[in-house]
This record gives sequence, C-alpha cells and structure tokens, in this order.
Amino acid sequence: MSWRVIYIEKSDYLKLYLDNLKVVREDTELLIPLSDIHTIIVDNQQTVVTARLMNKLADYHILLVFCDEKHLPNIYALAPHSHYQTSRVLEKQVQWSEETKNLMWQRLIQIKIQNQASVLEHLKKDPERIALLHSLSQEVEIGDSTNREGHAAKGYFQTLFGRDFLRERESLDGINSGLNYGYIVLRSAVARTIVAYGLQPSFGIGHYNQYNAFNLADDLIEPFRPIIDLWVSILMTKDSYLDKQTKQKLIHLVSSNKILIGNQKQTIPNAIEILVQTFIKGMNENNPDLLVYPANGIAL
Repeated sequence: MSWRVIYIEKSDYLKLYLDNLKVVREDTELLIPLSDIHTIIVDNQQTVVTARLMNKLADYHILLVFCDEKHLPNIYALAPHSHYQTSRVLEKQVQWSEETKNLMWQRLIQIKIQNQASVLEHLKKDPERIALLHSLSQEVEIGDSTNREGHAAKGYFQTLFGRDFLRERESLDGINSGLNYGYIVLRSAVARTIVAYGLQPSFGIGHYNQYNAFNLADDLIEPFRPIIDLWVSILMTKDSYLDKQTKQKLIHLVSSNKILIGNQKQTIPNAIEILVQTFIKGMNENNPDLLVYPANGIAL
C-alpha cells in the first residue's frame, strides 16, 4: 500500500523513468518508486511535469498537488476514473437516501466533537470544557440540525489556542496558517482515497456547495481534523511563520504517524482508507453503525 507523501520544493523537472518518479535538479537526479507514493506536492512555480509522468501517476492512483504563489495547495490532479466499476459505484452513490445521509452526518460530527475532547484531554486542558464537548457530542441531532458542531468549535479552539484566538481561513497568523496547510494536506489524502474507490467527490452528505468539487472529502475529513489541531498546537504559536520545515513536518506526520482506529494503530492514509471503505458499506446498507473511525487514539 502506498504511503509516501513527496514534497517538491526545488526541482527543474519531474519525469517518468520506468516505474519511478525521477526528480531532476540541475545535475542531481533522484528516483522514487511510484508504488511507494501516495501524494506528490509540488511547491515550486518553475517545476515542469511531463505528460508521460502524469498519465502513469493516474495508473497508480497517485494524487498530484500544485501549490500557488502563497505556497498553499491549489490544484489537485486526480484521474477521474480510478475505479474499475466507477459507473456502478456512482449509481449506488446517487441512490443514497437523505435519511441515511443525515444519520451518517450526525455520526461524523459526533466523532469530530469527541475527538476534539480527546485532544484537550491529551493536553490536560480545562476539564469543564472537555465535559461540555462530550455533552455536545451527545446532543448532535440528525443532520446536525441544531449546529452542535459550530457551538463546540468556538470553545474548543479558544481552549486549545487561547481565549483571543479566532479560527479564520484567510488569516495569516501562525496558527491559522498551520491549520489551513495541515487540513489541505489531509484533504488531499481523503480526496485521493474517495476517487480511488470510485465515488464522485462533489456529492457530499453534509457539504453541498455547488462550487466545491470535493464536498464529500470535506465531509469525511471531519473526524481527522482534531489530529491536525493537536500537531499545530505543539508545533506553532500565533507569531510563528509557516516555513519549509514546519510544512515538511506536517506532511511527514500525515504520511507516517499512527492513530488508533478500529482498536488498531494505523498510519493516517491507512486509517482514511478504512473509514472510506466502511463509510461506503454503511451508506449502501443504510447502516451508519458500520462506520469504523478514529477515536480516542491520539498518538504522537
């Protein structure tokens, strides 16, 4: 199973050599077996990627991400027909009932809030806030119609990062920048797995933005977000700068760190695959209880 997330900061060319990624920089060449690669992140506006390589990446279901001038992932290159039964999988997906979607979304938000509480417990934060999060997770209604997710988030982030912290995607402070980057790397891994299993990533169960090509990825990332929150709380402060080393650290943690899922420790790419597999099964069989998810297993 592929596991490596490759970060390309300086490279003139990315080419295919047999079944290897060839990274060319001036007079230096590096070969990496494609069978080892989960995702390639290109953070360099001058890097040239050959069409021959991109076609082979599609064969290996490897996600290729291009960063913009702000060094944030901006373009996702994924083969749209990675699964051998794409049309059959899509047919089942469009038949998922609204009731099952709402029940599964309820479950995902409950798990997310429980894992937020787990992060605060791990860091020995305010016991009252932890108890409140556990209480809110039990109050999540079908489809989260009362927005327990939003109520939990404000107090959670302020307990984790300080009372003056505001979660703002457009903010350039160290913590928000770290969260944004970590979430995007994690989202890339979820999107890649969804497409590999033949799902249409724009068809969400909790997210329905018509301009978002990855609504379903944004649904299934939710139980994993607190893992990024934990790492950013350890690695960064509000005044930190999201430098190359921190980005590489976040990428390394996503690709190789282990978490608890289904009573076993798994790398995050493996855990995402387990969640996606069981999510599909639960949706097809109208039984959200079949979902296997990360819980109370924050491993450093």
